Amino acid sequence: MLEQRIKGLCDKHGLSLKLACQKSGVAYGTLHAQLKNQREIPFSTMDKLAKLFDVPLSYFSENRASMSILSEEGQSQLHHRAASAYTSALQSAQLDLMRKGFEIGTEQILDWLASEGALLSNFDAIRDCVDLFHPVESTDVLMRPAQIGRQSLVTKQLGLEDESHYTDVVSKFDRTLINRVLHAHARSAEVPYMVSDEAIDVVFGNKRVRHTYRRVVARVRDLNGAEYTLVHAKPI
Repeated sequence: MLEQRIKGLCDKHGLSLKLACQKSGVAYGTLHAQLKNQREIPFSTMDKLAKLFDVPLSYFSENRASMSILSEEGQSQLHHRAASAYTSALQSAQLDLMRKGFEIGTEQILDWLASEGALLSNFDAIRDCVDLFHPVESTDVLMRPAQIGRQSLVTKQLGLEDESHYTDVVSKFDRTLINRVLHAHARSAEVPYMVSDEAIDVVFGNKRVRHTYRRVVARVRDLNGAEYTLVHAKPI
């Protein structure tokens, strides 16, 4: 049970539940009542406890069918989706399936972001299907690719060979489209992640690419602290 997991961590660290709440900035009376009556627990509460005990949020849902995490009132729809993603935390078995080539969709990317805390760890499972870009700077007129996934949608649709090929092809797109993407990349620094349905209709050479897709944009960082903008797209 969730209560047992929290109290187990308290015992391990030599803390009472009340003292743990004080150290993490959680209201003891509220949490005690939520646990006792098996009520929904806000995302912010679980996040504070996870940071106090230095455990991933998925620790609280391990070996449980589900863990109910309630978004705080007034939070954005994006924050609510983040809470839902944490509710279905990515487990190792799912990562194994992804490594074996099963299709990776929007939910799997969101689960990965939640499970890894937007850190590029366990990244091999999704590396080929996402693109990484350097964070947008005020002087940028085009997205700056750091790594284009070998199986990402943009690679398959545009027939890309590498990062320089991406720059060469995309630089010829309509300026309105480029600016829209730049804006999305810039906004990724302000929210946990963004999910949107987009459309593209471009012609380059003798080829026309026209489709709609669901896009995830999120700010991530590597193990050295360097930041990147992660993009995943799936046709819809």
